[in-house]
Amino acid sequence: MGHAGDDARRVKIVATLGPASATPEAIDDLARAGADVFRLNAAHLASDQIAPLVALVRAAEAAIGHPLAVFCDLAGPKLRVAKGTSPAALVEGTAVTVGAGGSGATVQVDGMDPVRECPPGSRVLVHDGKIALLVTAALASTVRAEVARGGNVAPGMGVNLPDVETSLPSLTEHDLRCIASALDAGIDACSLSFVRRAEDVAGLRRTIAARGRAVPVIAKLEKAQAVAPDALAAILGAADVVMVARGDLGAETSPEMVPVLQKRILQAARAAGVPTITATEMLESMIHEPRPTRAEASDVANAVFDGSDAVMLSAETAIGDHPALAVAACARIVCEAERHPEFRTSWAVSPPAFDVADPVSDAVAEAAAAAVEHLNAAAIVCFTQSGRTARLLARHRPARPVLALTPRPEVARALSLVWGVTSRLVAEPPEDHEEVVRLAEREALREGLAAAGGLLVVTHGAPVVARALTNLMRVHRIGS
Repeated sequence: MGHAGDDARRVKIVATLGPASATPEAIDDLARAGADVFRLNAAHLASDQIAPLVALVRAAEAAIGHPLAVFCDLAGPKLRVAKGTSPAALVEGTAVTVGAGGSGATVQVDGMDPVRECPPGSRVLVHDGKIALLVTAALASTVRAEVARGGNVAPGMGVNLPDVETSLPSLTEHDLRCIASALDAGIDACSLSFVRRAEDVAGLRRTIAARGRAVPVIAKLEKAQAVAPDALAAILGAADVVMVARGDLGAETSPEMVPVLQKRILQAARAAGVPTITATEMLESMIHEPRPTRAEASDVANAVFDGSDAVMLSAETAIGDHPALAVAACARIVCEAERHPEFRTSWAVSPPAFDVADPVSDAVAEAAAAAVEHLNAAAIVCFTQSGRTARLLARHRPARPVLALTPRPEVARALSLVWGVTSRLVAEPPEDHEEVVRLAEREALREGLAAAGGLLVVTHGAPVVARALTNLMRVHRIGS
């Protein structure tokens, strides 16, 4: 499963829970197949369905014996063809109307005022861009549009407005109910859909703080304005994790731009020390098939080569016929990609220079990553209260596993998403440097990361009891 050992899988796997996988047995199977993190897609959940799913993940965590994270993926201002409307066949070159739900327009969209949001000359895309409408005129309560690319429109299909920055709020009433339920259930992170600017991330963080909690915020990058260089830099400074959400990103930009944007986002995030998830249609055929296509295997491998911290399965595990097989296939592809002889020398290995907020800790992390390779040490072991040191170590992509020891369950779970990090909970925090080293040795041996006489690179902050930022690295020979 990539949690221990020299050949451990570095890139993590996120599995989405849904009707095909929301049972104790299925979640246990997913975890044993290699899932490190579980996603709850709030777009398809009522708020009162969240707590039972979190409880199922916690039960699987207890059974499997290592941390598993679970995050709530908020739906955000996702526009959809109104429920209850009749399907419509749109023919290229014909004129149609677009309006709000209940307006009687040809295409009715819940949650927006098209006269305000769709000026003449802008596009309305339906079903991930498969259907394209060009707005030609504003009417009293609807807009007229020409069908530029036709197809069948049905209730529930997604709608994108790629040419305008909408005035829609970043959090809907449904999102707010889901946040409250997720935080009460002890969720490990929240992801925000359709992030447009850093303020959207800050707004979610304030909403979480108002309920007396602080959990990592994942910014989903699927809007064209979010991936403009200045906006992307600001979002990376505001978010704890970013997701390359390729479905809506492809609709908002174009399919041919997605590979380029994926590489650009992952490189920028790596430089900033922000973990990343690459998502959408990774193994889409495995919704029904027991084996992935060769193109899908290449897609997962390229996400690894691009520097992703994690890859995410969506419908494959939520509604698919073979959820555990999909996770196992993903794990095999990741492991094979990581065994490529040039993996650490040619693809996304050296991040650009970047002024991190804590240069001392980053310098220690860089030194530890260099030392573990030059000395052929067994592993890096870090004692961390916040998880920051482990994330900085991951940014430098060390050649050996990183074992992160923490007394805080929420930190151990959050690190389940970070490249190359095996997180473990320690019951009794050490009080001084020598206790940290003894703890590091004991846990590295327990995890099978090292043997007697081998070397460990140990990092932590001193003095330990003061919860100092990481400022110390020691090379320790086991048994000495």
